[in-house]
Amino acid sequence: MPLSIEPHTGDLAHDEPKSYLWTMNFGPQHPATHTTLRLVLKLDGERVVDAMPDIGYLHSGFEKLGEYLDYNQYVTVTDRMNYVSPMANNVAWHLAVEKLLGIETPPRCQSIRVIVAELSRISDHLLTLGAMGLDTGAFTHFIYAFNPREQINDIFEALCGARFTNSYTRVGGLMYDATPKAIEMIRDLLKQLPRALADMERLLNRNRIFVDRMKGIGVLSREDAINRSCSGPVAR
Repeated sequence: MPLSIEPHTGDLAHDEPKSYLWTMNFGPQHPATHTTLRLVLKLDGERVVDAMPDIGYLHSGFEKLGEYLDYNQYVTVTDRMNYVSPMANNVAWHLAVEKLLGIETPPRCQSIRVIVAELSRISDHLLTLGAMGLDTGAFTHFIYAFNPREQINDIFEALCGARFTNSYTRVGGLMYDATPKAIEMIRDLLKQLPRALADMERLLNRNRIFVDRMKGIGVLSREDAINRSCSGPVAR
């Protein structure tokens, strides 16, 4: 879609300033979207006043793939549903299978699954925060976010041998038990993570450029959050 301008009707030579709304195609392949999302944007200068999403560019037929795989084989597909936090997808898939089959896993397995799912969630949030800084010009913040994220990937590698597409869970259990080395790495991460998050917060919240660009942008009211059935971090 070419860039276009919507002119205002009336006398353009009037003394009062007149604004233009620019219509711009954004995506589906753009570094700032971090996915295959297309947006048709209405811009007033640098401010987005309207956005029309166009989804469906990453349809992968996950359900159809499941018709030809058994319950353990399909875990490799769940890795790709959200490659930023694959462990959480692994756990969710096998929890559903075990509920259908009436299987209860041992307490140690349940604990390890909760731990890896939480680590996966933290890793996902770190990438989101880092990318937000990168897209607004704060490259240093991006590096600060990736340091603890790399530690989490190292933990996953110690657990199952893979850093991203983990495929760690199995029906009734896990690929491998958590080793003492992996447990030690998790404890080291927990000691260092609060300091890393504090450094990231200082880098952004005290950055005048970032604050000016982000303050009051994308605010979702309590009423709108409820009406749109938002949950989790979005609702909070």
